[in-house]
Amino acid sequence: METKSRYEVIAELEAKKRTLIQERDALNDEVNSKERNIKNLEREKENIETQKTDFQFRQDKARQNLENEKKDFDFKIGNTLVVVEREIADAKEDLEYFKTTIQQKKATKEVLIKSVDESLARFNTLTK
Repeated sequence: METKSRYEVIAELEAKKRTLIQERDALNDEVNSKERNIKNLEREKENIETQKTDFQFRQDKARQNLENEKKDFDFKIGNTLVVVEREIADAKEDLEYFKTTIQQKKATKEVLIKSVDESLARFNTLTK
């Protein structure tokens, strides 16, 4: 076995003491690092909660926009339906009026046809 001198033993102990002091002082830094890590994790948790709230807000807003679009569509389609119903009523009224005047229009056309026939007959007699 190798024997060490007194100075070597003291030097080794001093070196060991310095190492232990550095490790002891690093413990506070390690505590700070762990506390910082916990703080960062808590902030991340808060960010997740904020993201959930923001997502819920955007979902509610999207639902509200869809509801507004549906109301707007229903209103417009309702107005369109009223317009079409009026046009149908007007077309039916127009048909009824046409049906009531058809005989008179036919009689008028007959008179006009007869008049054209008479004009053609006179023209034929003039050309002979």
